[in-house]
Amino acid sequence: MHYKELEPARHFLLRLAKDENVIETITAFCSEQHIHTATFSAIGAVKEATVGFYDLGIKSYGKKEYPDAMEVASMTGNVALVDGKPFIHCHAVLSGIEEGSQNDPIGGHVFTATVAVTLEVALVSYEGDISRALDNEIGLKLLDL
Repeated sequence: MHYKELEPARHFLLRLAKDENVIETITAFCSEQHIHTATFSAIGAVKEATVGFYDLGIKSYGKKEYPDAMEVASMTGNVALVDGKPFIHCHAVLSGIEEGSQNDPIGGHVFTATVAVTLEVALVSYEGDISRALDNEIGLKLLDL
């Protein structure tokens, strides 16, 4: 295990509007606010989501697209620097709301998602910078602690 103790710096509540791109909007906010290290959680509803999983055996992501609106039962993530810019790592559990898929859950790594109604985000930034560094064995840029 690797760790680094961080001091919370600022706390934000964000309300993303209908049709905003979740990852792009949070990334832009972090850039504008000079946030390099943060954690966040969110609830609301999204559509046009691409969610996936990492297959360590082939060091590649599997992805599945979900065009319909879905309830965000839980969304969590963090912010760290990649190539000197804020990078969002986000996972979610989404629940179907369309006829025939009500409350059917899916979950995984969020590649893209568009706000369907609203998305309420609680974001805590931290003092100091955390970057991601490539771990060749895993094949991913992991938190460099």
